[in-house]
Amino acid sequence: MKSAASPVTEFTKGESSPDPSSDLSRIVALVDEEMRLVEDWLKTNLIDDNPFVEQLLKQIFSAGGKRIRPLIVLLSSRATAGEGELSRLHIILGVLTELIHTASLVHDDVIDKASVRRGQETINKTWNDRLAVLMGDLLFAQASICLARIMNPVIVGIYGQVLGDLCAGEIKQMRMQFSTDIDWESYTSKSVSKTASLISAGSHSGAILNGCDNDTIQALKDYGINLGICFQIVDDLLDITASQKETGKAAGSDLKNGVITAPSLFVLEKGGEKADRLRKLIRERTVTTDEGVAEALDLIVSSGGVEATVELAAGYTARARACLEVLPDTPYREALGELADYVMIRTR
Repeated sequence: MKSAASPVTEFTKGESSPDPSSDLSRIVALVDEEMRLVEDWLKTNLIDDNPFVEQLLKQIFSAGGKRIRPLIVLLSSRATAGEGELSRLHIILGVLTELIHTASLVHDDVIDKASVRRGQETINKTWNDRLAVLMGDLLFAQASICLARIMNPVIVGIYGQVLGDLCAGEIKQMRMQFSTDIDWESYTSKSVSKTASLISAGSHSGAILNGCDNDTIQALKDYGINLGICFQIVDDLLDITASQKETGKAAGSDLKNGVITAPSLFVLEKGGEKADRLRKLIRERTVTTDEGVAEALDLIVSSGGVEATVELAAGYTARARACLEVLPDTPYREALGELADYVMIRTR
């Protein structure tokens, strides 16, 4: 059988592309001091009296991550702060957003039986599922403490909805495992629940703290929704195209877990022999094997699923950028637009 690595590598590596890390570093530099405060909080304020729990927290946060979500919080807050400075509450907002994201990842690893996250062993792999669930719960509890410190009932309601969305999105995904009946509406709804809801909360809550008008708040909320959906689409694409070295997990992990994402949906929607074959591989759970997932990846790539997904993501990037037009023309608004472009750079 022909390896799936060949066409994927040709698409993603065939042309020289910009270095995403350099673009992100330039954006982070605008709020470098505030990002350091967020990082310090994550590495010092969460330390537990129990040395074992402290060790687990260090394992979770030493895995790093790009801290995209607190970055969105801080850039959006700066873009709407006018001449004012950011307060301690804006930093806490960035911290709680990252805590919720990290907690959800710890729980996701248990659900997906993942052994690697960002190139490091997961808590559930190093120890066990029960301990990982409790660590995720601890992080959610820490986020709740941060949320209480903000003392804003509107923001409490927003993040309460996020927590509900995360659970609802995971349940939706579990109910649709290995089902080829999923449609675009279901896929988009799940993407909002699992990813875009939290990003959107972060993108407009800072504007609420800044006392902005409703039009500005709504624009940043919509920016976060569109950016979040794009982020999820690109993550789904990278599950098809990227190597384990690049993503920290094996290609086709979603398919192996029976999760149908945009690249697969495009092929199934297209119809024909390749769509029929992919549908059979999924329904009969052949994709859970290395041979089955390799064949499925080949079918997706050769049927144009990758290119169609890139185009879909680009559309959401454009919508996210358009939402920023109501903001004052500042380096922070420009950086929010560049951040949307950064998400797309990961596809090349």
